[in-house]
Amino acid sequence: MLLVFITAIAHLLSALRLACYRRDEGSNWRRNGLMNSLCGGAFCLAGMDLLLTAASVSPWHAGVSVLACALIIRSGGNIMVLWRAVK
Repeated sequence: MLLVFITAIAHLLSALRLACYRRDEGSNWRRNGLMNSLCGGAFCLAGMDLLLTAASVSPWHAGVSVLACALIIRSGGNIMVLWRAVK
């Protein structure tokens, strides 16, 4: 149960950070905004699903969720910074 709660909170924190990202009016602001919105929505739905259904969560899922949350918070909510780093 603790793993489910940790994973759900990590998903919701990631979604909140992506939702609170302040966009600058740069060259690709539409693509950045769309990517942030899609990822934020996916994280929010995943977190709410875990909280409402209390589905079983593997330690790998929890670890990857916490890592993703830390990376999103560290990047300031700009998911495109992480996207460019992976490319």
